[in-house]
Amino acid sequence: MNLLISLPVGITIIIVAFLVTLRLTKISRYVLAGVFALSIVAIYSFIAAVSWPGADVYAIHLALYLLTLYATTIISGQKGQAKKLHWGPKTIFSFFAVVLIMNSVFVYLAQTGMSSDLAKWFLPEPKSKASLQSVFPGVVSHDFREKGSQFNTYQQQRLSQNSLGWDIKLGWQDPALAAKANTFMLKISQKSGAALSNAKVTAKFLYPANLKYDQTHLLSEQSNGLYSVNLQLLQPGNWDVIIDIEHSSGHYELRSKTTIKKN
Repeated sequence: MNLLISLPVGITIIIVAFLVTLRLTKISRYVLAGVFALSIVAIYSFIAAVSWPGADVYAIHLALYLLTLYATTIISGQKGQAKKLHWGPKTIFSFFAVVLIMNSVFVYLAQTGMSSDLAKWFLPEPKSKASLQSVFPGVVSHDFREKGSQFNTYQQQRLSQNSLGWDIKLGWQDPALAAKANTFMLKISQKSGAALSNAKVTAKFLYPANLKYDQTHLLSEQSNGLYSVNLQLLQPGNWDVIIDIEHSSGHYELRSKTTIKKN
């Protein structure tokens, strides 16, 4: 949900709908404001339930929508003489408007990152002269903590895995960009140096910030221990990668990370 669209569009609809309804009906503006408030909460809660944007985005939308309704109700009662509005409500409107607008900006930047041109204005120039990238890196990875009761099993698996001596190299065929099709490749060599063939290789790509973007793919064997799959990851930022390899000679699990840049 794009805050730069949903907030101004929603605020405009609330102001226009309230003023038109107030003009066409004889309902008290305060009763009408109460009806609108309940309607706003109900309608936006339904929209959010269909596609949950996150608690922070949900709260910001409701706060700004209800603040808009409150301000419109108060100002409309001045009969066109907004200049006589008491300084107290003006101060309250201004304070909360600034707080909510700034929070909206922070949430938007956390979700989508900062454009390269804007980043050059606010962020220091990198010493490596590389292009600036500003994206939300994600929170602590989900489902990665080994419970105490599983520690012995985990250690045994690691020892068994190390004894196989497999050498695994993985990466992208092209630069990894969000929402752009790319080929993820994996090359597996045995302890002897020979290629590992006839293995079942599964790759899980986990986006820590949101579970709905997670993907699981089965890699196809090409030749000489090379496995690949064509896919596209939709969000920029840091992704966790879990590689699971099943072979007649043993089982191997590899955990890694990959960074997807903004397209």
